Amino acid sequence: MRSLLHLTNYTLRIMTTFSPTPGTVYIVGAGPGAPDLIAVRGRDIIEQADLILYADSLVELSVASLAKKDDAEIIPSSGLHLQQMVDLMVDAARAGKVVARVHSGDPALYGATHEQMALLDDAKVPYVIVPGITAAFAAAAELGVELTIPDLVQTIILTRTAGRTTMPEGEHLQGLAAPGASLAIYLSITRIKKVIEDLIASGGYTADTPVAVFHKVTWPDESYVVGTLADIAAKVRKAGYTKHALILVSPALDPELKGKDRRTSSHLYDASYTHRFRKAEDKQRSKEQHEAAGAVKGVVQGEKHLGNQRSGTLVLSVTRNGSALAATLSRSLEATAQLPTKFVVEGCGTYTGSVIDAIRKNWNTFANFVLVMPSGVATRAIAPLLRDKVSDPAVVCLDEQGQFVIPLVGGHRAGANALASEIAKLTKGHAAITTASDVQDKPAIDMLGADQRWKLSADSATTHVSACLVNEDQIGVYIDPILGDQTDVLGDLLAQPNVLTVPNLDELDIDTYIGGVIVTPCVISDHHKHLLRKSTLYRPATLVAGMGCKRDVPLADLQAALETTLTDNGFVIDSVATLASVDLKADEVGLIALAEKLGVSFECVPSSEIAAVDATGLSASAATEKLDLPGVSEPAALIVSNGDLIVKKQSFTNCTVALAVSRQPSAIS
Repeated sequence: MRSLLHLTNYTLRIMTTFSPTPGTVYIVGAGPGAPDLIAVRGRDIIEQADLILYADSLVELSVASLAKKDDAEIIPSSGLHLQQMVDLMVDAARAGKVVARVHSGDPALYGATHEQMALLDDAKVPYVIVPGITAAFAAAAELGVELTIPDLVQTIILTRTAGRTTMPEGEHLQGLAAPGASLAIYLSITRIKKVIEDLIASGGYTADTPVAVFHKVTWPDESYVVGTLADIAAKVRKAGYTKHALILVSPALDPELKGKDRRTSSHLYDASYTHRFRKAEDKQRSKEQHEAAGAVKGVVQGEKHLGNQRSGTLVLSVTRNGSALAATLSRSLEATAQLPTKFVVEGCGTYTGSVIDAIRKNWNTFANFVLVMPSGVATRAIAPLLRDKVSDPAVVCLDEQGQFVIPLVGGHRAGANALASEIAKLTKGHAAITTASDVQDKPAIDMLGADQRWKLSADSATTHVSACLVNEDQIGVYIDPILGDQTDVLGDLLAQPNVLTVPNLDELDIDTYIGGVIVTPCVISDHHKHLLRKSTLYRPATLVAGMGCKRDVPLADLQAALETTLTDNGFVIDSVATLASVDLKADEVGLIALAEKLGVSFECVPSSEIAAVDATGLSASAATEKLDLPGVSEPAALIVSNGDLIVKKQSFTNCTVALAVSRQPSAIS
């Protein structure tokens, strides 16, 4: 049997040996250095070549020494200029010989092969390119890392910095580094300090971003150093690297990614992920699971609602006439005005220096900005400050005569469209509202459930879904069964011809749905998080957290208990609408402070109402003995929600927490 296997392998080797064509130049990628990392086809060509012209400054002699022909001519190319190399290849090819022009890595990347091919074309000598492994991938293999990790980094950029060879406009390192992708930087080791400065200045990386620098990767004398952008320059200097080095920068190099809290967000081999070759295991949370006390416990931390601390309106101007209009608008809108000091108007504030600086200083303070200035100035000022539809303020720009009022940012959710219309009435101008949903009289994707205090997740692909709606691409809408019927809230959206409801998130995952809307108070599992790239995620204000506690329990303890209860049961804090307790706790400082911190209401149920609750099915409670009540957290949650108990009482050292869901979020005050 062993002999037969040996014979089979030998036969396969004979059958798969590549036979080069005489009279042809083969531009062979030798790989990163090790002779056994060359492609099989490249090895076959070198073995049979008559002329081997190899880049000896970057290619190991051991690669060129793969030649088997006794009369093979092996010539290093470092001492030759372009025309000399091409003349050797042309003469050999025209003599009917096989020519192997051996380059390091892959010929497509920094191989100086373009000009050689052009001259071979001029000479009408045929050539074939044989790909090779580039140093970046060999370095990743040496480190034992994957450079594309779901939900962390999905892009690899191969580049270099300017030296004797300049960089084209638009390809400078700061711009390329801005996305924070995996970055392989070639031919730049002598400028390592400048590289680090550009990477940090790009905003795509921080000083603690992992870095590895490889010297002669896979060569016999290979070495490398690892560190962060903060310390890698010193390590490179100590190692003495001045050439033959590759800089690899990526969040994927972090060794903690393989540790105890490692990522598990790849979908291909996830047991609960469906694809054409395998049916997923059923891990959908059923309606019964949602309604059962103590629902299935998860491990993913719920989203934190940080709230929006902005309030009020700021009117800014840059010209004399614009300042007069700004002063008038500020009075009509009951807004704050800041004008240039040289155009001061009584009752208005002023700013010194650039209006761009004034906008930036006030960006996190005001909810609305009215900018009486050219739209170009306004756009340049706000562009670096923009984050997402959820947190950006409303920005309206208008000319100094108030003829054209343009909502630049926050048209729907922040109220810029409505503000622009109001200003246009005051100035007798025109509100230039350009959002397609308004023009086409379609519902605004970023305003769904606004009256019910639904929270739009910052992870949402709102622009994409809005485009799907107006372009009539298919949109799937998933409404968590725990919420019951939401037709009153989503009726206008569901009435659109290109919108359909889906029963679960796996259904939304199919290619039929170009966009999606997800409405759920539950944590999105790792294997469904990729859906947020095409969906808006809404957190409905539907959960009531019933809480009972001892006297003077600190805010931190109460918050930790609530967050633990939510997290352990797979819910997010952004869907908590109300904290509920008994009227005996109406003055409990910690509960009041927690409600204020979360931006939710605090409702206290009269003891008489709690006493009247049927205790059947409720958890045993110390309140029965101490207060003659069937409990606090569970009955308070049930009464305030007027819905169903979904998480029974969770007991902590100083407090208890229970969760109930209202089927009608707008009913929760």
